[in-house]
Amino acid sequence: MNKPAPMNKPILTSKPADNLTPSAKIVAAVVAVLGIVLSAPHNLFSVAGSIALIVLLSLIAQADITKMLLRSLIVIPIAGMISLFYPLRFVGEWSAAGIADAYAANWQPMLQLIITPWLGILVMMLLVHTTSRQHLLFGLERLHLPRILVMMLRFMYRYVDVMRDQLKAAHRALVSRAPSLSRRKRVLLYGNLAGSMLIRAYDRGQRIYAAMLSRGFTGTLPLAEIPRLQASDFLLIAGTVLFSAALILMHL
Repeated sequence: MNKPAPMNKPILTSKPADNLTPSAKIVAAVVAVLGIVLSAPHNLFSVAGSIALIVLLSLIAQADITKMLLRSLIVIPIAGMISLFYPLRFVGEWSAAGIADAYAANWQPMLQLIITPWLGILVMMLLVHTTSRQHLLFGLERLHLPRILVMMLRFMYRYVDVMRDQLKAAHRALVSRAPSLSRRKRVLLYGNLAGSMLIRAYDRGQRIYAAMLSRGFTGTLPLAEIPRLQASDFLLIAGTVLFSAALILMHL
């Protein structure tokens, strides 16, 4: 009978991105985002080049490009609302004509306020879609992020599904027991429900912490064995640095 592989050993897969060190992918993503932000305002060539590179890396990593693009669109309404109020700071005369002139003169900065965060979110989506949650947290810890912060993120990811299931159950109970409840009373009830969920989450955290202490918890969680930086990791970081430098030099 074959023995199962140890849990702390890295498992290599057929996808190229899975065999890269998580810390290297995090560093590359941060460098790419910095290059995108520092090279603003963007022109057509830089935007097209950034999108082409992200799509190429997605194809190499065998990531779901359609899902990445759809999820990255979540930043468009937020950035759009910010860009909508940007020209108001340049209004000379508060009249219909003055406001129209301000918007007509500042449509390019408005567009940049949408494009820049969208490209940054697209890079982070590529990181998330090619790295598991567990490896992301291990990569952050390898980069010497405060362990208490990494531990909080780890527990948040672990129990977010539990909180989501409880919220769904509470919503189903509310709909089944009070389908004709007025909107005002429904909002008040949701407020009370949110407070109750916070109290229950706090109580659950205390119970989990007590259970961990009884099982020998010393303040740190064991860190899985992750391979050291390899030539492919240095190549990824170097390529990202060159890409970011090219974007910045393009606008000097």
